[in-house]
Amino acid sequence: MLDVMTLRITLGIVSFVVLALFWAGVYRPTRSAFAGWWTVSLLWSTASPVLFLLDGTRWQAIANPLASGMAVCAAFSMWFATRSLRGRSSSIRVMALAAVVVTALAFLDSPATNTWAGNGLLFAVMSTCFGLGAWDMWVVWRDRRFRPDRRNDQEALVASFVSGVAASLLSAFYAVRAVLFVAWGPESPLFNAVAGSGTTTIVLQVCLVAVTFTVSALGYDQRTQELRRQVAHDDLTHVLGRSAWMDGARALVDNRVRSGDSVAIVVADIDHFKAINDSRGHAVGDAVLLAFGTAMADVLRRGEIAGRLGGEEFALALIGVDAEGARRRMDELNDRLTWLLRTDRLPATTVSYGVSHVRERDTVESVVERADAAMYRAKQAGRDTVVVDGADERPSASA
Repeated sequence: MLDVMTLRITLGIVSFVVLALFWAGVYRPTRSAFAGWWTVSLLWSTASPVLFLLDGTRWQAIANPLASGMAVCAAFSMWFATRSLRGRSSSIRVMALAAVVVTALAFLDSPATNTWAGNGLLFAVMSTCFGLGAWDMWVVWRDRRFRPDRRNDQEALVASFVSGVAASLLSAFYAVRAVLFVAWGPESPLFNAVAGSGTTTIVLQVCLVAVTFTVSALGYDQRTQELRRQVAHDDLTHVLGRSAWMDGARALVDNRVRSGDSVAIVVADIDHFKAINDSRGHAVGDAVLLAFGTAMADVLRRGEIAGRLGGEEFALALIGVDAEGARRRMDELNDRLTWLLRTDRLPATTVSYGVSHVRERDTVESVVERADAAMYRAKQAGRDTVVVDGADERPSASA
């Protein structure tokens, strides 16, 4: 059986090799936030076991607490990496504060003679960070499963699933370490057998090797998603462009019709938009378009998509709404638009909507055509209305 010192040396070497390969092979080519935070995590993960090697020497009193602080930084950096996949920001101050607290507690716990100084808190922090990272990965996995273009994301789906499993296991493992440490103490046979230094080092090495491929895939996927987003989205309004929206609507219709859920296509046109450009200038007109794009994005629910078809005409694909449900959603959209226009001191603007539900053997093009015709009937009826094709040709005034 390998001793703890040998295992720690092995962990340090493996971490360094993975760090070098990941930095050169993933972070440098992609510069993605996920790859950056994962590289930082690997850096801390390499430094921490190196300092733990000084246990038993005259430097133990300093090196041991610092190693614990670095382990905290490694766990937080891993969590920050998973947060970046959800577009969430991270606070370096929170990481620094946690590392300082764990390090300070270790310094106060006789680190010159106690190699487990402050480890109870350390294990709890590690469990929490891994748990939060696991939560992020499961959210990413769930959301990617419901995306209309998920058939293009199979590698990312597998990678997020594997990473979620690994982070969940590590969170549970460190939770067990914390409980055993507090209840039985680090010298107990139970703690050493289940969660001692040797066992922990082996678990960390296995997880590190297991997720190396998956985190590489996620690093490249994040950069690919950013490039796809730039290509697919309209530069002004930030919703999907016409081609990307049509592709997404086709995939959504294919997926949802098979599951039995209703899909409604909405075509929206901003009323009297030319008059806004002529009287207030194109800059104000662009601001109104941006406000409407923002309002659409704000009211979308999971799996739904919004896009700009061209000019002042937009489209949405809604899931699970009947005629009245579609009208309520457009009222919600109008309320949001009104608030944004008022907040940005832009001219009051109304919108005409045409709605058509997907029927058996429909193509997206045919549904859009019906929704577009319904929108023009709303224009003819006085604008600022919602007309649902085939449901009630009497337009419903939108709020």
